[in-house]
Amino acid sequence: MMPEYEVSMQQFPYPAHKKVKKDMSFISFIPWVVCYGYLVFILNLVRRIIEEKSNGSKELMKMMGMTDFTYWSSTFLNYFMIALITIPIITIVYKATLKNGTALLMHSDGGLIFLLLMLFMISLILFCMAFSIFFNRGVFAIIVLLIVYIVSFTMLSVKLMDPRNESAYFSMSVIGKLGICLFPQTALVTAIFLISSYEATGEGVHWSNVSEFALLPEVNLSMVMLTMLFSCFLYAFILWYFDAVWPWQPGVPRPFYFFLTRSYWCGAKPKEQDEIELVENKNNVEFFEAEPGNISRGIVIKNLSKEFRSGLTSKYAVNNVSLNIYQGQITALLGHNGAGKTTTINILTGLFTPTSGSASINGLDILTDTTKARRGVGVCPQHNVLFDTLTVDEHLKIYGAMKGVPWSELASEATKALDILKLSDKRYELAKSLSGGMKRKLSLAVAIIGGSKVLFLDEPTSGMDVEARRSVWDALLEIRRDRTIILTTHYMEEADILGDRIAIMAEGEVQCCGSPMFLKQKFGTGYHLHVVKDTKFNLQAVISLLRNYVPEAKLGKELEKEISFSLSTDTGKDFGDMFEELEHRKHEFGVLSFGVTITTMEDVFLNVADISDVKYKAQSNHEEVNGVDVELGDIKGGALVLTSYRKLGNQFIAQLIKRFHYSKRHWSILIAQLAIPLFLMCLCMYIIKSGTSQYRTEFAPLKLDIRSVYGKTDGFFYSGREELTGLANSLKNVLESNKVNVRNVTNPTHFVLDYGKELTKYYKKIVVGGAVDRDSRGPLNLTAWYNDQMHHSMPMSLLLMHNALLQNVVGEGRISLTNAPLPELQIGYNPVGEIGGQFMVGVMATVFIPLALGFLSASFTLVPIHERATKAKLLQLMSGIPPVLYWTAMFLWDFLIHCIACIFMLIPYAIFAHYAFFGKHSISTGASLLLMFLYGWSSIPFSYLTSFVFSKGNTGFASVVGFSAAAGVGASSTFKALLFVSAISDKVKNDLKIATWVLRLFPTFSLGTGFSNLFAITYSNAVCESLPPEDLDITCKSSLMTPANSYFKCCKELCGNNCMKTINPLTWEENACGRDLFFLFIDGLIYFGLVLLLETSLLAKLIRLLKARLQRVKRPTITQMRQESVIEDTEVLQEELRIRQLTTTQPGSGGEALVVSDLTKMFKNFYAVKHLAFGIHQEECFGFLGVNGAGKTTTFRMLTGDCLPTEGNAFIQNSSLRTDLKKFQSYLGYCPQFDALIDRLTGREMLMLFGRLRGLHGNDLLDKVENMIRLTDLMKHADKQTQFYSGGNKRKLSVALALIATPPLILLDEPTAGVDPVSRRKIWKILAQARNNTGAAVLLTTHSMEESEALCNRLAIMVNGRFRCLGSIQQLKSKYGQGYTLIIKLKREDENNESALNVIKSHIQSNLQGADLKDDHQGMLQYHVVNPSLTLSYLFKFMSEMKTQFKLEDYLISTTSLEQIFLTFARTQRVHGE
Repeated sequence: MMPEYEVSMQQFPYPAHKKVKKDMSFISFIPWVVCYGYLVFILNLVRRIIEEKSNGSKELMKMMGMTDFTYWSSTFLNYFMIALITIPIITIVYKATLKNGTALLMHSDGGLIFLLLMLFMISLILFCMAFSIFFNRGVFAIIVLLIVYIVSFTMLSVKLMDPRNESAYFSMSVIGKLGICLFPQTALVTAIFLISSYEATGEGVHWSNVSEFALLPEVNLSMVMLTMLFSCFLYAFILWYFDAVWPWQPGVPRPFYFFLTRSYWCGAKPKEQDEIELVENKNNVEFFEAEPGNISRGIVIKNLSKEFRSGLTSKYAVNNVSLNIYQGQITALLGHNGAGKTTTINILTGLFTPTSGSASINGLDILTDTTKARRGVGVCPQHNVLFDTLTVDEHLKIYGAMKGVPWSELASEATKALDILKLSDKRYELAKSLSGGMKRKLSLAVAIIGGSKVLFLDEPTSGMDVEARRSVWDALLEIRRDRTIILTTHYMEEADILGDRIAIMAEGEVQCCGSPMFLKQKFGTGYHLHVVKDTKFNLQAVISLLRNYVPEAKLGKELEKEISFSLSTDTGKDFGDMFEELEHRKHEFGVLSFGVTITTMEDVFLNVADISDVKYKAQSNHEEVNGVDVELGDIKGGALVLTSYRKLGNQFIAQLIKRFHYSKRHWSILIAQLAIPLFLMCLCMYIIKSGTSQYRTEFAPLKLDIRSVYGKTDGFFYSGREELTGLANSLKNVLESNKVNVRNVTNPTHFVLDYGKELTKYYKKIVVGGAVDRDSRGPLNLTAWYNDQMHHSMPMSLLLMHNALLQNVVGEGRISLTNAPLPELQIGYNPVGEIGGQFMVGVMATVFIPLALGFLSASFTLVPIHERATKAKLLQLMSGIPPVLYWTAMFLWDFLIHCIACIFMLIPYAIFAHYAFFGKHSISTGASLLLMFLYGWSSIPFSYLTSFVFSKGNTGFASVVGFSAAAGVGASSTFKALLFVSAISDKVKNDLKIATWVLRLFPTFSLGTGFSNLFAITYSNAVCESLPPEDLDITCKSSLMTPANSYFKCCKELCGNNCMKTINPLTWEENACGRDLFFLFIDGLIYFGLVLLLETSLLAKLIRLLKARLQRVKRPTITQMRQESVIEDTEVLQEELRIRQLTTTQPGSGGEALVVSDLTKMFKNFYAVKHLAFGIHQEECFGFLGVNGAGKTTTFRMLTGDCLPTEGNAFIQNSSLRTDLKKFQSYLGYCPQFDALIDRLTGREMLMLFGRLRGLHGNDLLDKVENMIRLTDLMKHADKQTQFYSGGNKRKLSVALALIATPPLILLDEPTAGVDPVSRRKIWKILAQARNNTGAAVLLTTHSMEESEALCNRLAIMVNGRFRCLGSIQQLKSKYGQGYTLIIKLKREDENNESALNVIKSHIQSNLQGADLKDDHQGMLQYHVVNPSLTLSYLFKFMSEMKTQFKLEDYLISTTSLEQIFLTFARTQRVHGE
């Protein structure tokens, strides 16, 4: 019979109280401070890696022998060193004792905290490195990185770890919780969350308890830290694997199974020379010289092809190329722009993957053994890939080390390379301070250092002056003996002198290949007679005379002042008589002078180009190949005077059309501008909704099984009488069967209190207990003890006691209990009434909205930075558009995009919170739009300011985004959070409020605080509408409804005078939006004003005055340092005197096209331009010559307004450079040294843009554009984006932009630099025709002496910022070039024959009086003959006999060339770069 019993419940006594300081609430801010503190760090890391990838520097270093491991490990260590500095400081700050005797992490072990932060940093760096692999564009990488980084961190910090939403996080599986910790930022949040529980109890986290379970029953700190360690290995693996196989990045990707191949681990053996297959060219054998048989092959190219696709179209840049490159030789690769030269080199160096075919370098295949094939390779790329912040010496040492030079020999190797290229005096200068020519020399030095056996030199002398170019030739000839060298160039003389073998490409195919002599024989036209014409030149008389001696004589090229004739090679013996007659009759024929040349490589190139044009039907204009009849279009002179139609509206429309085309083509940015803010707003609203709108929660049934719910736990039992032992044992057995570690105690209360001395253990382990006792006369007393800190402990304890009673009575059986609650009606967050709810909504707004709109405003930096860096902005301002109009049009387009994106951002309001933002609460929608529109008004000009600071779009974008995240997200959310912490003093709160006023000067901060307040008010106003009517009705009728309830104000039957009152967000109150709206408006005025101020001459004058004051003290020293004893040229002095008289007697330019008066530019301690004075006549072409650093480009920069002169002035008509810059610029057409093109516009659109800016409109504009397109031979390319133009076509378009609307003065800064000979001649014809037809004057700088002679009426040679000589070409030749230049070229087999050379030298000295040997260079002797009694006919007769006697290859006799005069002056140039 069952005895009478009573079951009672007893709650565990709570352990002794431990005071937990309120300051511990600050611990939750540690992840915020750390994660946002390192935001700029990770942005810079990702930006740098992607920038090195996109600009080619990473691949260049790999070409030079750097391994992937070296690159990634050095990048990691570079940033890890920063962590080693910052992490100890952060640890000390968190452990440091404050004035009140507390510390943020007072009780935790400092070493453990340091280790945790160090793991976080290692994981973070590796995460960013792995992340960067999948992006080639910094803008999109930064966007995705910030979304992943900030959103994941914020969601976990604010949403998942919020104790009121424990069901969202605590119910996750262990794998899910640890999976979150694979991200470094979320791992830190989890770890600090766990540490905070230990700090709250006063225990702190130590090595002894790191593996104990605190708040999370399945996860402890050691598991989190091990997961962080595992993530480091995971990211390292991703880095290693995907960097090798990812196909959408520069370089040759490996197959996905590469790690399974033997060659990856063991390497491949290079083929021996006899194993390398000799490639035979299957093209026309007639044009290919037989391969040399006794030389080793360094590079073998076999059937190499590369196809580029763009949409549905494709083109072969390299088409089935086969070629052998030999060791000890220089192989010159020639071809027009776009022929495939650079693509071929990029394939050979591993930058591109070939579509088909293969190649080997020293027997190693470039596809299967890319890394090993690159060892011993030196590359000088077409465009300089240098690090601005490194010196010349540091560049050489870094690349030398990559190539395996021992550390002890780096300095000597660098010295050797510097000496070879004559760069020693620049050794410790930063790369960014070098001139263009010096940078090319440094790129070449980087290629040759370390004894690289294979050199790829892509236009190594491009942009160098003549003297620098010759010094590079000497260097290459000196080092070629034991190296394999491939060289591309547009200088035919360079190919002739350097090339042992020359291959000429066209349309991606090799057209011919052989030695220079072989090609001249195949494609040469014999001798060329060059005649300098006088005004009375008689063409027919000259032709008649020539054909008397040379019947096959043909008319060749005709330029403005020179004409050439092709002569047969078989009548050289009659040349002496022919020239003797021409000398006697030259005044009769109108001939100033004449000279003869043998076939040059330029002739060969032009002939091959003609043949390939016919072959590929590429002749796009009617043009006689060697004739003078050219129909390339026309330029009419009717628009010389700038049209009166140039209205502001026309220019304004031109700017808007430009932005439309740019956005249309840059659709990825446009989509990102619209989609990313929308996505982030959706995410923000979703999180808020999920946290505030769980009105009715459905709970799944839960079986109250202590073992499955709480796992292994501790418990106890107590029996007061001996006769109750059976029942006590039954209780013990039931507890043990449920994984409860049971102890028999004598006093339950004392046991629990002792157990509770370890508070953390009390919270986690002890759940239930039981006591069995009986009074002497009463019934059986069964007491079920439970820990009220455990949610389900009470019913579980009661269940376990009844199971023990059941088993004691019947011996078996079990009672189970399932908790299946009814749906719970949640009160939800009241954004104003509950601090937690207000914090959550406010932080969501301050995190997501500034981030969303921060991306948008940062994207508006890309266009202005691009236009400023490329000088496209300078050209537009020079075209006459006022800066105010330029920036207004820019702003209007960007603001339009901004407004569209803002309207899109309202869509989430309708989806997730329509009740709060529409209907009677639509004022909140209006306030949102007002905030966003005013943010655009202020943030867009703020973004424009970065275009004056940065020269790279990625850097500007990252800076604005980083600032937006720091000021808008970081500062706003941190301030919001701190103001809700009750522990801070009133003084600190006041300081925070003052700081808030200051930070409102930054638009993104005002946006964050404004939206935080707006959302708080909006959700407070809509609290009644947030609850469905039926739920609100149930709530209001509940017996528990009291005025303290959040929804009491919504119950109209109960609330009386306390019903809900809506708050207007558009007020000046502290928690409203009025203050932020006002500051956004003021910020817009301030920043737009700053943008316009930076464009005004007022600021420029202020800066100039400040500089003048600073330099006034230095100037005596400078003058003393730079005194130069220079003998002034009389023509220069006369020109200076003429200009002084002109400027004092006549206003403006006094009838001249341009007058430059005393123009001076000083940089630090030297004059770049010193008191320059000259004038350009109407319709004159005036040439500037000078070495790199002479001051040419600086003069152009001053004349175009790109930099301000220190002293002096310039005039065009009545406008002054100093006082009326904008009008002065409007008279100029400018072709800068580097193409100032907007890459997303087509050639036609560029011409239309500048035509409109110049004032053209309607049919006049269309006609001009069409004429320019025809004139510059761009019909096939007019509708292509300029980013896809070849170098030659870019230069043609730049010239066309300078000529559009026919300005009275055209400035051309090296207009044919980097252009092939065919395109060069076309540009010359364009310029000559434009000048003749329009009457415009031209100011030209060039490094091409031939170009100067072809175009210039007068020229000046500039040295050290001063003119050293000035006059017409014939004047300079007469004055400085007395006598003749005689060049004798030996056959190649005699180049190194010293005895043959000595015999020739002896013969010259004995038989040719006045012959002075100037150069003995690689089988070429150059003499300067100054004997005035010698005539040209005598020299030809003498050399004709000598050619036969000594079997010379060829000879050249001419009057002293312009190049020789230039070199004479160039050697006096001081070593200073511009």
